Amino acid sequence: MFVTNMTRQYLNIFMLTKILSNKHIHLGAFIFFYLFLIYEYIVFIIPFFGDKGFMMVPEIEKIIIGTLLFILLSIKLFVLRQPSHFIYALSLFAAMGFCIPSIIMYQFGGITLLIPLFAIVFVLFLTSNYLNTPSIKSINIKFKDQKYILLILTVLLIIPFVLTYGISFNKSVFSFGKEIYEVRAAAKLHSNIFTSYFFGPLTKVLLPSLIIYGLLRKNKLLWISGIVLMLYIFMINPHKSVFLSIFVVLAFYFFKDYRAKAGTMVLGIVFLLVATTIFTKFTGNILPESIFVRRMFFLPVYISDHYFTFFNNNHIYLSHSILNPLMEYPYSLDPAMLMGDHIYNNPLTSCNTGIIGDGYMNFGIIGCIVFTFITAIVLRFLDALNMHHSFFGISFLFLVLFLNSAFFTILLTHGGLFYILIGIFFFKNTNSELK
Repeated sequence: MFVTNMTRQYLNIFMLTKILSNKHIHLGAFIFFYLFLIYEYIVFIIPFFGDKGFMMVPEIEKIIIGTLLFILLSIKLFVLRQPSHFIYALSLFAAMGFCIPSIIMYQFGGITLLIPLFAIVFVLFLTSNYLNTPSIKSINIKFKDQKYILLILTVLLIIPFVLTYGISFNKSVFSFGKEIYEVRAAAKLHSNIFTSYFFGPLTKVLLPSLIIYGLLRKNKLLWISGIVLMLYIFMINPHKSVFLSIFVVLAFYFFKDYRAKAGTMVLGIVFLLVATTIFTKFTGNILPESIFVRRMFFLPVYISDHYFTFFNNNHIYLSHSILNPLMEYPYSLDPAMLMGDHIYNNPLTSCNTGIIGDGYMNFGIIGCIVFTFITAIVLRFLDALNMHHSFFGISFLFLVLFLNSAFFTILLTHGGLFYILIGIFFFKNTNSELK
């Protein structure tokens, strides 16, 4: 009986993996997502957020062009050969997370064609079979010893937060209402150079790594500690991305096949899209749908369009970066606050943009090409490290950052360079070691 149950269990897992790995299912969900997101823009975004700047100005020519762009994107993802399953999974999210929303807002919302074009260019760079990254020789720390070093690094980086904010358990932030912004504003007032620069490496790399290592080694203390510390950071400085990162890391831990991970992601996004819509219909509470549909998909495109408008023939040429001593930045506010003032007439509102808007702000069209190309190289480099499939969630988190934050900010503040170094010395070739 035990053998039969075990056989049945493995058969169920095999069948589920096969279903989730099916590219025809991915394509069907991809098309459904595109059509349903158009529906959401028309029946949800415009009625509820039309007064926030979202417009409804459909033109037949733009609808045709957008449809052709969607078909081109679909052919590239589902028909042509991909460099790897790792890159396929990342590019599929890039297409759903930024390409499709930008296509829809070009078709119906009046934004510039440049945004969907460069979003697709990024996917083309990322999935190019001619883009290869050189292998780097490094001393790899043995897997059994890595957790101790990661624990030591975690303790060193968490100490400044404990000393600055104490042991706080502010449950009000889990309402995901205005309390989040109040607590975040208070946290910003007490922040220092250590909490500012350690926040990204801690929440995007070290703590997710502890969760994964704990699960791989079946060490409950390790993965529970990682989750508890993530929740602690969320309660003292409540960025929703920190809270959601826990579920992202856990969701992508499962399934060895990256295509199955891609299927989990695509079907998960479609499920949440439909579920939040149904929730609004039955309860009248638009908050979940607003966070998922507006904030995740359409707001980044809307903000990027304003970057294109504001910085048209007015580029800053990296004057707000590590090169600041070499050239004068022309504004009193940093770009995110400057755009908050421009869009919402509130200089306290931070409006970040991703690599496309950031590239245009700095160098115009050339910047869009260069920044998307370099980002593609970074992600292809992560693929070349041959990391264990369980760490895919961390790479996914950084892709989300590239779509929503400035390039150099990701590398220097959000832990991008730290992740690359950890990948080289810790995660490299773990996919072979842990098979």
